Amino acid sequence: MRRLLVWFMAVCIVPFVANAQSSFVLQVTAASAFLRAAPALDAPAVASVFENDSLVAIGRNVDGEWLQVARAGNLAKTGWINRKLVALTFEIAQLPLTDATTGVTGSAPVMDTGIAVLMIGEGTLRSAPGRNQPAVVVVPADLTLPVIERTPDAQWLKINFRGTVGWVVEFVTRTTADLNAVPISPEYAGDERFAALEIIPPEVQIAQIDRLLAFVQPVNETAAGVAAYWRMMARGETMACAAPPDVPYFVNSPRDLAELPELRRQERVLKRAVDDLNDAIEPMRRCGIYLPKEISSAYADAMSAQSILTALIQRMETLRRKIAG
Repeated sequence: MRRLLVWFMAVCIVPFVANAQSSFVLQVTAASAFLRAAPALDAPAVASVFENDSLVAIGRNVDGEWLQVARAGNLAKTGWINRKLVALTFEIAQLPLTDATTGVTGSAPVMDTGIAVLMIGEGTLRSAPGRNQPAVVVVPADLTLPVIERTPDAQWLKINFRGTVGWVVEFVTRTTADLNAVPISPEYAGDERFAALEIIPPEVQIAQIDRLLAFVQPVNETAAGVAAYWRMMARGETMACAAPPDVPYFVNSPRDLAELPELRRQERVLKRAVDDLNDAIEPMRRCGIYLPKEISSAYADAMSAQSILTALIQRMETLRRKIAG
C-alpha cells in the first residue's frame, strides 16, 4: 500500500506555524484520485495522485469545477482534477480559463473576460437585472463563472453559466477583482433603478474596510495555525491538546452596511469561514486518539476557512487602495 492507516496521539506542545506556499499550489485531500485528460469524470485518466500530494494549478474549466494541474517538477505534463478533491488557499477566479468547451451546454461561447466570480450560494440566473425578472436557471453554489457586464451600481452581474448567459445579484458572488473594471451594460447605463443613491465619503468607507480587516486578519492567522496543526498531525507529529477559542461572527449595523454595502456580501462570506474554522477547532479540544478521517476532515475545514479569509483580505485591500487613490 502507498500509505498505512495509523492512529495519532496528541500529547505535547508544538507552536502553530504558517505554511509558506506559492500562489497556486494546492494539496490533494482525497486518499487517491486520477488526473484526467479533460475536465470530465468520463475523460481518460492520465496519472494518479494521493493524499497530501502537492500540485500546481495552471488553469480552470468553464465553471471552476475542475482545475488543470501539474506536478511542480514537471509543468509540461498536465491533467485535470475536480476541485472537491483538493485544498487550496487561492481564488480559482485568478486562474486563466484553459478549457472553454468541455461541459458547455448552452449556445453562448464561454470566453475568459478577465474577471470571474465565485458563487457563494445558489443564485437564480435571470433574463434581466431585477428580482422580478424571469428566471432562466438556478446556478449552483461554488462555481466560478466569467463576468460579461454589470449594472452601473454593480449590484447585478451578467455571467456565462456553461454557455447560458443571464443576470445574477452580486451579493451571491465573491471575487477579489475590481467589479468596476467590468463593462457597464449599454442597455442599463442610464437606468435610474441601478444608480447609486448615496455618496459616502472615502474616509468613511476606508474606516469600514479597516474595521473589517482588523477582525479578519487575526482570524486568518488562527486559521493558518489550525491548518498547520492538522497538517502536522497528518504527518505523525505529536501536538498540543490546547485549542484556540471559538471565533465569533462579525457584526454589522444597518449604518455600517449603508456606508460600505460591500460589507453585506463579506458578512455572508465571513460567516462561512468562521463556521469552517470553528469546525476545525472543535476536535482540538479532545485530547486523545484521532482517526485519519477526523484529521483529514479538520484539515480540510481549516484550509477552506483560510482560503476564504485570504481571498477576503485581498479583495478588501484592493478595494481600500482603489478608494484611497
